[in-house]
Amino acid sequence: DEEADRAMSVDEQIDLEQQADFFIALGHEYFAIDLLMAHMRSTGGSSPLPFLKLLEIHRRRDQREAYERTRIRFNQRFNSVAPEWQGDPKAGRALDDYPMALGRIQRAWPAPLDAMAEIEALLFRRGSEAELFDLPAYQEVLFLFQVARDLHQAEGAGAADVDVLLPIGGRSAP
Repeated sequence: DEEADRAMSVDEQIDLEQQADFFIALGHEYFAIDLLMAHMRSTGGSSPLPFLKLLEIHRRRDQREAYERTRIRFNQRFNSVAPEWQGDPKAGRALDDYPMALGRIQRAWPAPLDAMAEIEALLFRRGSEAELFDLPAYQEVLFLFQVARDLHQAEGAGAADVDVLLPIGGRSAP
């Protein structure tokens, strides 16, 4: 059940991001902000995706104070450091620059469920001694979580999709 909740949560986050992108494309960024804030309030801010999308929107709208409030909350909760207002959100180290974290992911990768658990452990702040990711690396870790989730779901679907009633030897089915 925990695995299903986690996967559903990620799917919800992807759906949320798509809804926010839709409002942004229509020029209604304030609706996107309301949607993201309402989601964060209802879930306790447990996912980084709404924070990252809010940072992007606040920067684009030149809302420095809102950006800073969101940045501080993101930095306190997640294992990453969002750049200050004058900083470049695309600047910073990539996941390749974190060999220990990359090694942990690589060791767990053959088993997608294990990879999801390992990656999830990297996403959230675990004490002050944990190495923090620069934002580009953190976004790569989020992407790898989504890939591992998709691989895990494909594994389960592949076994169920086998049709054992196919005719063998060229005979047609009745």
